[in-house]
Amino acid sequence: MIERAAARRKRVIKPAEERRADLLDAAMAVFTEHGVADATVKDITERADVAKGTFYLYFDAKDQVVAALWERYVSRFLELAEDLIGNRTPRDDWSSVLAALVEELIDHAMGHANLHRIVYGSADAKALALCWETNQQVIALLAEAIQRGMTAGVLRPGDPEVLARVIYHGTHGALHDAISGTVQYGRDEVVRTVQDIIGQVLTA
Repeated sequence: MIERAAARRKRVIKPAEERRADLLDAAMAVFTEHGVADATVKDITERADVAKGTFYLYFDAKDQVVAALWERYVSRFLELAEDLIGNRTPRDDWSSVLAALVEELIDHAMGHANLHRIVYGSADAKALALCWETNQQVIALLAEAIQRGMTAGVLRPGDPEVLARVIYHGTHGALHDAISGTVQYGRDEVVRTVQDIIGQVLTA
């Protein structure tokens, strides 16, 4: 009996990145069930099947886990975006590239709708601030695409960063309302509207 109990308690040794990913996956499940405010570190470590102290090897606090989940989400989008714009030449149709980039962002967001609800529905101010910092990477990438289009002469001159922020925050706000269920429109309407704006405002 003692031997069987000891076997159950035995922890599996995993690489640090894999263990961190397990904690993030567990946190996502716990936050979905209980919300960020009511979730505890104990809930997360029990779901991940690790000792409570293991949590603090990777995160200082619960809000840092929220930010890490968002960072993982943003990093995946940036990978997709880099594939989309990485090999473009100055002669490419940058209006279409930007429209495709925004559509990729919308689809990625809709595919992670539950994370949006968790972050913007129950995360605290510190976690939201950390998520905001990560969002700046997406804005910088959008600004880069706009700048390249302007340099190529296929997009109208303007301030790339301001335009990127308007596109990002406008899209993000529309998606937030769609994901939260407070409006009747969905993914297709957001894509179509944002792409129309890009075509009308930015195309030279």
